[in-house]
Amino acid sequence: MVFHNGAHRKLGNVMTFEELQRTLEALLFTASRPLTLKQLAAILPDAGASDLRRAVEALNQVYASSERVFRIEQVAGGVQMRTIAEYRSWVQKLEEVKTIKLSMPVLETLAIVAYKQPITRASVEFIRGVDSSHTLRTLMQRRLIRIVGREMLPGRPSLYGTTRTFLEVFGLSHLKHLPNLQELGMDTAQLELPLDPPDAPDAPEEAPSQK
Repeated sequence: MVFHNGAHRKLGNVMTFEELQRTLEALLFTASRPLTLKQLAAILPDAGASDLRRAVEALNQVYASSERVFRIEQVAGGVQMRTIAEYRSWVQKLEEVKTIKLSMPVLETLAIVAYKQPITRASVEFIRGVDSSHTLRTLMQRRLIRIVGREMLPGRPSLYGTTRTFLEVFGLSHLKHLPNLQELGMDTAQLELPLDPPDAPDAPEEAPSQK
């Protein structure tokens, strides 16, 4: 498909660039979760990745110049319309908006999994110094972590990693965009970001061992 930037009419069956922008805007406005380029390409089979990226950039320029309170952001490997930070606290006051509240022990466990994944429960407990079965189970119920594999050790203990829901909740497009540990005031000797974090699709959740 050839897009004619600024054209207001179709040339045969060709969609104009403005029509692509409007279609993309409608899709993102309706979607409840981030849409990947693959998903968008399935809906718009003739639009290439570069066309879609240009359309996103063009829409964001329009939103910024007209002082709209939302932008199209890269989240969890896709793109999604999100309220800009200045107004998110107001939006969260709506009853319809669900917020995830995590206790300090649960948040601590989540941070360990995020920065050390894939990691076993035993390793999490070694770092925390306390039993972590409950906090891991809570995080799995919130779909923030998942079992990504098994350690090649006796008993084949589960390995935990974060999910795409984790990326969505924290507004991240990739694990490499996690805040620097020093910025968070965390122990960099114990928590080091993996060189190549897992980026596989979410797998069915499994309950942590009750041992």
